[in-house]
Amino acid sequence: MFRIVLNRFCFLFLMALLPTLVVAKLNVVTEEWRPFNYTNEQGEVSGIATQRVKAILDSINIDYTITSYPWARSMILTSNDENTLIYTILRTKERENLFQWVCPLIGPIKVNLYKLSKRTDIKIKSIDDARNYVTSIEKSESDHEYLLSKGFVNGVNLDVTGDPYAGTRKFFAERVDLVLQTEWEMKENLRHFKRPASDVEKVFEVKKPSDAKGCMAFGLKTDKSLVDKVRNALYDYNKKHGL
Repeated sequence: MFRIVLNRFCFLFLMALLPTLVVAKLNVVTEEWRPFNYTNEQGEVSGIATQRVKAILDSINIDYTITSYPWARSMILTSNDENTLIYTILRTKERENLFQWVCPLIGPIKVNLYKLSKRTDIKIKSIDDARNYVTSIEKSESDHEYLLSKGFVNGVNLDVTGDPYAGTRKFFAERVDLVLQTEWEMKENLRHFKRPASDVEKVFEVKKPSDAKGCMAFGLKTDKSLVDKVRNALYDYNKKHGL
Protein backbone atom coordinates (compact mmCIF):
# COMPACT_ATOMS: atom_id res chain seq x y z
CA MET A 1 0.00 0.00 0.00
CA PHE A 2 2.84 2.35 0.92
CA ARG A 3 4.52 1.61 -2.43
CA ILE A 4 1.31 2.44 -4.31
CA VAL A 5 0.94 5.75 -2.45
CA LEU A 6 4.60 6.57 -3.07
CA ASN A 7 4.34 5.79 -6.78
CA ARG A 8 1.21 7.92 -7.05
CA PHE A 9 2.97 10.77 -5.26
CA CYS A 10 5.96 10.54 -7.64
CA PHE A 11 3.62 10.54 -10.63
CA LEU A 12 1.76 13.63 -9.43
CA PHE A 13 5.05 15.34 -8.64
CA LEU A 14 6.37 14.70 -12.15
CA MET A 15 3.10 15.88 -13.69
CA ALA A 16 3.42 19.13 -11.73
CA LEU A 17 6.88 19.63 -13.18
CA LEU A 18 5.82 18.85 -16.75
CA PRO A 19 5.06 22.46 -17.86
CA THR A 20 8.65 23.42 -17.08
CA LEU A 21 9.97 20.46 -19.09
CA VAL A 22 8.31 21.38 -22.38
CA VAL A 23 11.69 22.12 -23.91
CA ALA A 24 15.21 21.48 -22.62
CA LYS A 25 16.63 24.59 -24.29
CA LEU A 26 15.10 27.10 -26.67
CA ASN A 27 17.13 28.23 -29.66
CA VAL A 28 16.39 31.92 -30.25
CA VAL A 29 17.57 33.43 -33.53
CA THR A 30 17.59 36.97 -34.87
CA GLU A 31 19.53 39.33 -37.17
CA GLU A 32 21.48 42.58 -36.98
CA TRP A 33 18.73 45.20 -37.05
CA ARG A 34 19.34 48.23 -34.86
CA PRO A 35 17.90 49.35 -32.52
CA PHE A 36 15.73 46.26 -32.12
CA ASN A 37 18.27 43.43 -32.22
CA TYR A 38 22.01 43.69 -32.72
CA THR A 39 25.35 42.52 -31.36
CA ASN A 40 26.87 45.08 -28.97
CA GLU A 41 30.55 45.85 -28.35
CA GLN A 42 30.72 43.09 -25.74
CA GLY A 43 29.63 40.53 -28.34
CA GLU A 44 26.19 40.07 -26.77
CA VAL A 45 22.89 40.26 -28.65
CA SER A 46 21.13 43.36 -27.37
CA GLY A 47 18.53 45.91 -28.46
CA ILE A 48 14.98 47.02 -27.62
CA ALA A 49 13.30 43.86 -28.86
CA THR A 50 16.01 41.61 -27.41
CA GLN A 51 15.48 42.97 -23.91
CA ARG A 52 11.76 42.24 -24.22
CA VAL A 53 12.37 38.71 -25.48
CA LYS A 54 14.70 38.04 -22.55
CA ALA A 55 12.22 39.41 -20.01
CA ILE A 56 9.39 37.31 -21.48
CA LEU A 57 11.35 34.04 -21.55
CA ASP A 58 12.87 34.64 -18.12
CA SER A 59 9.37 35.14 -16.68
CA ILE A 60 8.47 31.53 -17.56
CA ASN A 61 11.85 30.03 -16.62
CA ILE A 62 12.79 28.84 -20.09
CA ASP A 63 16.46 28.10 -20.72
CA TYR A 64 17.53 29.69 -24.01
CA THR A 65 20.39 30.99 -26.13
CA ILE A 66 20.16 33.94 -28.53
CA THR A 67 22.23 33.96 -31.71
CA SER A 68 22.39 36.54 -34.50
CA TYR A 69 22.59 35.22 -38.07
CA PRO A 70 21.95 36.64 -41.54
CA TRP A 71 18.17 36.94 -41.80
CA ALA A 72 17.72 34.22 -44.43
CA ARG A 73 19.52 31.68 -42.24
CA SER A 74 17.44 32.60 -39.19
CA MET A 75 14.28 32.08 -41.25
CA ILE A 76 15.47 28.65 -42.48
CA LEU A 77 16.45 27.50 -38.97
CA THR A 78 13.07 28.52 -37.57
CA SER A 79 11.17 26.81 -40.37
CA ASN A 80 13.15 23.55 -40.22
CA ASP A 81 13.93 23.07 -36.52
CA GLU A 82 11.76 22.40 -33.50
CA ASN A 83 11.97 24.68 -30.44
CA THR A 84 13.41 27.58 -32.40
CA LEU A 85 12.11 31.11 -31.92
CA ILE A 86 12.76 34.00 -34.32
CA TYR A 87 12.43 37.75 -33.71
CA THR A 88 11.93 40.58 -34.70
CA ILE A 89 9.87 39.28 -37.62
CA LEU A 90 7.18 41.30 -39.37
CA ARG A 91 3.86 39.54 -39.72
CA THR A 92 2.96 39.75 -43.38
CA LYS A 93 0.36 38.08 -45.57
CA GLU A 94 3.06 36.08 -47.36
CA ARG A 95 4.39 34.67 -44.07
CA GLU A 96 1.08 34.14 -42.26
CA ASN A 97 0.82 30.37 -42.75
CA LEU A 98 4.54 29.64 -42.43
CA PHE A 99 4.86 30.28 -38.69
CA GLN A 100 3.10 30.16 -35.33
CA TRP A 101 2.92 33.82 -34.38
CA VAL A 102 3.55 35.47 -31.02
CA CYS A 103 2.52 39.13 -31.34
CA PRO A 104 3.06 41.99 -30.87
CA LEU A 105 6.63 42.27 -29.64
CA ILE A 106 7.04 45.84 -30.91
CA GLY A 107 4.78 48.31 -32.69
CA PRO A 108 4.52 48.76 -36.47
CA ILE A 109 7.70 49.99 -38.13
CA LYS A 110 8.07 52.70 -40.76
CA VAL A 111 10.31 51.94 -43.74
CA ASN A 112 11.70 54.62 -46.06
CA LEU A 113 13.27 54.69 -49.50
CA TYR A 114 16.53 56.68 -49.55
CA LYS A 115 18.77 58.12 -52.27
CA LEU A 116 22.03 60.02 -52.12
CA SER A 117 21.41 63.77 -51.87
CA LYS A 118 23.73 64.45 -54.79
CA ARG A 119 21.80 62.09 -57.09
CA THR A 120 19.62 64.78 -58.64
CA ASP A 121 19.10 62.47 -61.61
CA ILE A 122 16.84 60.20 -59.52
CA LYS A 123 13.23 61.33 -59.84
CA ILE A 124 10.74 59.30 -57.81
CA LYS A 125 7.22 60.09 -56.68
CA SER A 126 5.82 56.58 -56.27
CA ILE A 127 6.81 52.95 -55.88
CA ASP A 128 6.16 52.51 -59.60
CA ASP A 129 8.82 55.14 -60.37
CA ALA A 130 11.27 53.30 -58.09
CA ARG A 131 11.20 50.29 -60.41
CA ASN A 132 13.22 52.37 -62.89
CA TYR A 133 16.19 52.26 -60.52
CA VAL A 134 18.20 49.60 -58.67
CA THR A 135 17.37 49.16 -54.99
CA SER A 136 19.56 47.22 -52.58
CA ILE A 137 17.68 44.88 -50.26
CA GLU A 138 18.57 42.12 -47.80
CA LYS A 139 17.50 38.62 -48.85
CA SER A 140 14.24 37.23 -47.42
CA GLU A 141 13.37 40.30 -45.35
CA SER A 142 9.74 41.44 -45.41
CA ASP A 143 10.82 44.49 -47.44
CA HIS A 144 12.29 42.14 -50.05
CA GLU A 145 9.00 40.26 -50.21
CA TYR A 146 7.10 43.54 -50.42
CA LEU A 147 9.12 44.84 -53.38
CA LEU A 148 8.78 41.53 -55.22
CA SER A 149 5.01 41.81 -54.77
CA LYS A 150 5.18 45.28 -56.36
CA GLY A 151 6.80 44.00 -59.55
CA PHE A 152 10.49 44.37 -58.69
CA VAL A 153 12.77 41.62 -60.03
CA ASN A 154 15.88 40.13 -58.43
CA GLY A 155 18.97 40.92 -60.48
CA VAL A 156 17.13 43.55 -62.53
CA ASN A 157 16.02 46.39 -60.27
CA LEU A 158 16.77 44.59 -57.01
CA ASP A 159 20.32 44.02 -55.77
CA VAL A 160 19.90 41.28 -53.15
CA THR A 161 22.51 40.84 -50.40
CA GLY A 162 22.93 38.67 -47.31
CA ASP A 163 24.95 41.24 -45.37
CA PRO A 164 23.17 44.12 -43.59
CA TYR A 165 26.05 46.48 -44.40
CA ALA A 166 26.80 45.33 -47.96
CA GLY A 167 23.83 47.10 -49.53
CA THR A 168 24.62 50.41 -47.86
CA ARG A 169 28.26 50.09 -48.90
CA LYS A 170 27.17 49.75 -52.53
CA PHE A 171 24.71 52.62 -52.04
CA PHE A 172 27.40 55.04 -50.88
CA ALA A 173 29.68 53.84 -53.70
CA GLU A 174 26.84 54.56 -56.19
CA ARG A 175 26.78 50.95 -57.36
CA VAL A 176 23.04 50.92 -56.57
CA ASP A 177 20.60 53.81 -56.67
CA LEU A 178 18.38 53.29 -53.63
CA VAL A 179 18.12 51.55 -50.27
CA LEU A 180 15.01 50.66 -48.29
CA GLN A 181 15.57 51.06 -44.54
CA THR A 182 14.09 52.28 -41.27
CA GLU A 183 15.31 55.63 -39.92
CA TRP A 184 17.22 53.78 -37.20
CA GLU A 185 18.95 51.56 -39.77
CA MET A 186 19.99 54.58 -41.81
CA LYS A 187 21.31 56.39 -38.71
CA GLU A 188 23.35 53.32 -37.79
CA ASN A 189 24.71 52.98 -41.33
CA LEU A 190 25.69 56.65 -41.43
CA ARG A 191 27.54 56.16 -38.15
CA HIS A 192 29.15 52.91 -39.30
CA PHE A 193 30.41 54.37 -42.58
CA LYS A 194 31.25 57.75 -41.00
CA ARG A 195 29.00 59.70 -43.32
CA PRO A 196 27.04 62.89 -42.47
CA ALA A 197 23.26 62.79 -42.47
CA SER A 198 23.27 65.38 -45.26
CA ASP A 199 24.63 62.72 -47.65
CA VAL A 200 21.26 60.99 -47.86
CA GLU A 201 17.74 62.08 -48.68
CA LYS A 202 14.49 60.31 -47.81
CA VAL A 203 12.47 59.85 -50.97
CA PHE A 204 9.23 58.69 -49.32
CA GLU A 205 7.77 56.26 -46.81
CA VAL A 206 7.16 53.03 -48.65
CA LYS A 207 5.04 51.20 -46.09
CA LYS A 208 2.42 52.68 -43.81
CA PRO A 209 2.96 52.23 -40.03
CA SER A 210 -0.07 49.94 -39.82
CA ASP A 211 1.22 47.49 -42.44
CA ALA A 212 2.94 44.99 -40.15
CA LYS A 213 3.60 44.19 -36.50
CA GLY A 214 6.99 43.20 -35.15
CA CYS A 215 6.60 39.73 -33.63
CA MET A 216 8.20 36.57 -32.37
CA ALA A 217 7.43 33.37 -34.24
CA PHE A 218 7.94 29.61 -34.09
CA GLY A 219 8.09 27.19 -36.99
CA LEU A 220 5.19 24.80 -37.57
CA LYS A 221 7.17 21.87 -36.11
CA THR A 222 7.33 23.37 -32.62
CA ASP A 223 4.82 22.00 -30.08
CA LYS A 224 1.81 24.27 -29.69
CA SER A 225 1.97 24.04 -25.89
CA LEU A 226 5.32 25.84 -25.93
CA VAL A 227 3.98 28.46 -28.34
CA ASP A 228 0.97 29.07 -26.10
CA LYS A 229 3.20 29.37 -23.06
CA VAL A 230 5.27 32.12 -24.71
CA ARG A 231 2.10 33.80 -26.03
CA ASN A 232 0.68 33.99 -22.52
CA ALA A 233 3.95 35.40 -21.20
CA LEU A 234 3.97 38.05 -23.94
CA TYR A 235 0.36 38.95 -23.16
CA ASP A 236 1.25 39.43 -19.48
CA TYR A 237 4.33 41.50 -20.40
CA ASN A 238 2.39 43.77 -22.76
CA LYS A 239 -0.42 44.21 -20.24
CA LYS A 240 2.06 45.18 -17.54
CA HIS A 241 4.00 47.59 -19.75
CA GLY A 242 1.05 49.04 -21.65
CA LEU A 243 2.06 47.80 -25.10
